[in-house]
Amino acid sequence: MKTINSKSLYTYGILLMIFVISLCSTTQGIILSDYIIYYNLESSKQGLMSAFQSVGNIAGLIIILIFAGRLKKSTMLAISAAIIPFIFFIMGTKPALSVILVSYAIFGIMFALWDSLASSVMVDIHSSNSSRYMNILHGIFGLGGITGPLVFQGLGGMGLMWNQMLIASGILSLIGVSIFIMGIVSTRKLNPNSKEKTSDLTLLDIKKFLLEKRNRIILICAFLYGAHQIGITVWMTRFISDYLGTPKWGPGALSLFWVGIALSRLAVSRLSLEPSKLIFFGHLLSALAIGIGVLIGNGFIMFIFCGISGLVEGAILPMTLDMACNWQKDKSSLGSTMVLFVHYGGFIITPPLIGALIFTYGIKVGMIIPAILSAVATIFAYFLMKKRREQYV
Repeated sequence: MKTINSKSLYTYGILLMIFVISLCSTTQGIILSDYIIYYNLESSKQGLMSAFQSVGNIAGLIIILIFAGRLKKSTMLAISAAIIPFIFFIMGTKPALSVILVSYAIFGIMFALWDSLASSVMVDIHSSNSSRYMNILHGIFGLGGITGPLVFQGLGGMGLMWNQMLIASGILSLIGVSIFIMGIVSTRKLNPNSKEKTSDLTLLDIKKFLLEKRNRIILICAFLYGAHQIGITVWMTRFISDYLGTPKWGPGALSLFWVGIALSRLAVSRLSLEPSKLIFFGHLLSALAIGIGVLIGNGFIMFIFCGISGLVEGAILPMTLDMACNWQKDKSSLGSTMVLFVHYGGFIITPPLIGALIFTYGIKVGMIIPAILSAVATIFAYFLMKKRREQYV
């Protein structure tokens, strides 16, 4: 009974913290216009916050590879969580632009630590039904992303300045951290003899990981999914609002996309479905939804198809992480870290690629890229299904 209670406390603490992190991360998009005005950002400088956070994401995954086995996952989660409130408090003082950028880079590191290690821990403590908890984890993350804009737009409507919203984020994350750490302490009191799965990760481990064909396939799928998703996130609102001339559907399309993702993950957590099939059909149906929507060129239809895309592809990332973590047995953090490393790589590469295509050939050509990326991922996901079936022959 004690083990069950301690496992539940740890799980709920992680879910609460991932919700808070996701919610607070939405401040960047909400107050971007305020940053541009206050810091007089022009041209490419307007994307500096996002770029620095992406660099931090990659750095965070490298930190995991270095410290895995030297520190417990719960310790790394607690330390990174405790740093987050101070990041927002510092940014809330309206510091110099350089401090803001460094703060976003550090937040990117903390974000990556949580993204990878929380996924790994879910597999460790819920090994018998890890796919369910992986989808719950990422579903809760999606809910945080949906709730954040509503919360901060509401605070803005109440008269809070942009820096006060950042301070509010610091307070929210401080509450989340306090509850999470109390959960860890309670867990250890309830089950003091429990041993957390941990092992050193070496370059040899990474080499072995990359030499295995199924791992290479799943990494390609993860990269293509990240590239596809960020293409929609960065460019879809502009495509619908400006190019299609329907500004009333632009912002809502992105919200509907993330609502679909969150609902998909929470729904799949209640079902027993084969992960590789979900990944295959998720890529296939999303490619069709986005591709058809772009080619039709109607704002309302694109709005609906964004929701459909989110709904069919929402489970792709949690299922990919679940498979990669389970394949690595006692080195689950290697699986999650490698998947997220290439996933973030897709985040970095696609926006400038689409931007270049839009500049050269027009926005419609650029916006077909997310559909093409999903179509290519469908091919690799088919081979992933074949590799999965071979295990049972």
